[in-house]
Amino acid sequence: MKRLLAFLLLLLATLAGLAWIVLNDQPTVEPGSRITRDDLVWAKHLFEKNIPPNRSADTVQTLELSEDDVNRLLNYAVVVRPVSGVSADLESGRALLNVSLRVLHNPFGSYLNISSELTQNGGELELTGMQVGSLPMPSFLGRGMLWVAQKWLRQDPAYTALMEALKSVSVTENHLSLNYHWRPELLTLMERKGAEVLVGADEKGRLLIYADFVRRAAAQFPDKSQQPGRKLVAEVFRFAEQRGGDAALENRAALTSIGAYVAGVSLHQLLEGRGRSTRRAPPVLLTLYGRRDAAEHLLIAAALSASGGSRLANAMGLAKEEEDVVSGSGFSFTDLAYDRTGAKLGELATGPRAALVQTYLAGLAKDSALSPSFADLPEFMPEAVFVHRFGAVGSPAYLKQMAEIEQRLSRHPLYQ
Repeated sequence: MKRLLAFLLLLLATLAGLAWIVLNDQPTVEPGSRITRDDLVWAKHLFEKNIPPNRSADTVQTLELSEDDVNRLLNYAVVVRPVSGVSADLESGRALLNVSLRVLHNPFGSYLNISSELTQNGGELELTGMQVGSLPMPSFLGRGMLWVAQKWLRQDPAYTALMEALKSVSVTENHLSLNYHWRPELLTLMERKGAEVLVGADEKGRLLIYADFVRRAAAQFPDKSQQPGRKLVAEVFRFAEQRGGDAALENRAALTSIGAYVAGVSLHQLLEGRGRSTRRAPPVLLTLYGRRDAAEHLLIAAALSASGGSRLANAMGLAKEEEDVVSGSGFSFTDLAYDRTGAKLGELATGPRAALVQTYLAGLAKDSALSPSFADLPEFMPEAVFVHRFGAVGSPAYLKQMAEIEQRLSRHPLYQ
């Protein structure tokens, strides 16, 4: 009995010592920054520009990423709990990957910091070093852990498809090249996998209920017609009132489902794994002050804001195609204003005033009740015109326009 007790005490002391060595009070990688609408559009363009023009399967494509690009993409990984932060340093022939994980409250530290060295070996990256906290791990043990993780991950069809598509990897100073076989189903697999990680069972059920209601509510209007978006918003939020429950959760699902509808995303195809695509053109087009673009900007921005850091919205593919100041329809303060309004709506609808906002939206009777009008703000400005009138983003003239947007919002009864 004494020997057993001594052994248990020794084991506890060893575990305590190990915890003291591997756990830290602070993360080595700072938490990722909040993902913005610009990040979503950037990520969408990054992958879409690598789609082959003829979209033929098994075409070999190359994705070129700077170190900043890699870390911008890794920022999305912090949504996977308990990841707190993740970053990569790219050097010639090797990559250093640092990950900080949150751990349960304990007296030894709040973070488990892991540092891994990946070295180029032909067209692959091979784990050649690992450190957990201040404890170096033998290379063979690190490779064994990686092998077990890879075997477990390959049980997932999405991960297997992505790994099979990857042909080779090349690391140079501050640069990463990925050669892969293009397959049309890859983007759909990535969207569905992101949604699977991010959406819990309760939220999934709630989103599907609202998606069904949005589809039925839109079906009352003639197919391909244009209708004021406030009509659909009011019906959905009257439904939310009837359901009861936590107002913030109901509002989040309501705004997310409306945003998905406007963006042409089928939540059933996304969340239930149906079909080869998650896209479905909305049968009825929504407007705000008679403009489709105003409704799209406001309602999609509201969904992005309500869905928490915009990460869920990214998995849903809610980053709609935007024209830029160089090659598109030009810079628009009107678009920015409706984006800002939607972001504010998402914040209010899921915050302390959630129940009041729910009642307010259920009673919408005119467009001006949903948003101020911003139609008089400068828009459709090519790059040269924007530079001539406003100089640059952040200039005094630019900030004056942004202040005007905030003033109009502050005077509106919903956004005061």
